[in-house]
Amino acid sequence: MIGSDGVFLVPGMSEDERVRVFRRAFSMQGSEVMEVDAYALITDRYLVVCDTFLCPEDMDVAMHAVEDELRGRRLLVVNSHADWDHAWGNSYFTGEHAAPIIAHTHGFTRLSSNEARVELKQFQEESSTFRTVVLTPATMTFEHTFTIHGGDLTIELLPAPGHHSDHIAAWLPEIRLLLAFDAVENPIPCLNEAAGVQPMFTTLESFLALHPQRVLCSHGKTTGIEMVEKNLVYLREVEKRCRTFLKTHSPTEADLEDAAAQINYPFDEVIAGSDELADRQFYSDAHNTNVRCVLQWLLSI
Repeated sequence: MIGSDGVFLVPGMSEDERVRVFRRAFSMQGSEVMEVDAYALITDRYLVVCDTFLCPEDMDVAMHAVEDELRGRRLLVVNSHADWDHAWGNSYFTGEHAAPIIAHTHGFTRLSSNEARVELKQFQEESSTFRTVVLTPATMTFEHTFTIHGGDLTIELLPAPGHHSDHIAAWLPEIRLLLAFDAVENPIPCLNEAAGVQPMFTTLESFLALHPQRVLCSHGKTTGIEMVEKNLVYLREVEKRCRTFLKTHSPTEADLEDAAAQINYPFDEVIAGSDELADRQFYSDAHNTNVRCVLQWLLSI
């Protein structure tokens, strides 16, 4: 089952009234509570919704909160990537609420896939939260960059692969704000496959090259560029320990199941000195997956 504390506005995250941060709290099958953020960007010409949470009901709440700002503006929707907690509310923006949905080409492919349909069916069997979800791919796609000229604010959509191949970021140069979504995460980033390792390094380095004044991500309540740096340092440490390990070992598939132990990098060491995590088990598992992905990447090159 998935529980929720609902969708609510989070003030003070952006330091700019034109950037509204919404948060959705949820727990899966009795696990620790997790949260995901989405954004409403209010420009002279457009109201741009970035990510659509878990279901259309989530977006109904968020859109009611910004309905006054929608007057006189065109509505646009952006998907940072096609994960279930970021794009399954897309169907709200059909019918009477129809709006263009912009995403990376790979995101369109992911939401149109049989794998996505199987995943949705599984979620619907486990929780009524997803009963009204209809997989709704983007109506406008891009591969390299996509720029929204809002008048007072420019929103540059940039490929930011690593977490997934379809992942993008949003850069607002006038206020030097980076929406990193799932490419940056507190306490650690999350890889899903070996093919994402090198792209993740490239993505994080490209974020630092922008010299943002503020960085918002979808999970972890962080706002500073320091988290980008910490994510990159963490992945480089994983790479370093994996390279050292591979000098004397040839891991089996069984070894890779407990990859973090193989390279002697326990999760407690990763988060030493950090605040207590509400979703410790999730990130502990993510750390092990990250190490496994880096090992597999190194073995393939």
